[in-house]
Amino acid sequence: MTEEVQLHLHLRADAPPDAVEQALADRLRGAAWAMRRLPDDALPALSRASGPDLALPDLIVSLGEEDVAPLLAALAPHILADRSSLAAAERHVVLEGRDRIRLFFGLRRLPALTLGEFHDYWLHHHADYGRRMIPPYSYHQLHADPARAAALAGAAGLPASTLDGIVEVDFPDVDALIRQLTRPDVAQDALEDERRFIDHDRSMIWAYRVL
Repeated sequence: MTEEVQLHLHLRADAPPDAVEQALADRLRGAAWAMRRLPDDALPALSRASGPDLALPDLIVSLGEEDVAPLLAALAPHILADRSSLAAAERHVVLEGRDRIRLFFGLRRLPALTLGEFHDYWLHHHADYGRRMIPPYSYHQLHADPARAAALAGAAGLPASTLDGIVEVDFPDVDALIRQLTRPDVAQDALEDERRFIDHDRSMIWAYRVL
């Protein structure tokens, strides 16, 4: 388990891609990474989404706390700060691995569950579905830390993320992602268990390309 900070950024419509990527290249260090949301028509066969949720960030950046302010300053002309957010989480690596296309599933819990109950069920029960169904791909769970997010977001001048957790699964290409999500055991069995703890109406899912 490791602690992590992510920026979930909405870009201005006229943000030049080259300038955004150059700012990232100049300021991301070490294990930091960034990913860009795939186009609206990238996942036509994704059964749980007819298109990306408008709340989905255009750009997600994982970085150290000390790099948040410099990166936001560099990206300030290109982002919509009021629609963006900062997330803090504990990363649990259930299945190791990284690749070019990353499924992002931003989770919100059922109202009847506390955050602790949600995280416990997700890691100690639902993760078994991932261990059985996801190989040979990776499977990471990010468990939200709202108090830490609030403190860091306040200092950064961004709203704190309201997600309770994030799923990350990496694939070599979009076709592999679609094949995985449309498998009957994933689309039915895993989804049935998700309904025990995830509020799908308030969650969001899409694919990103790692930069």
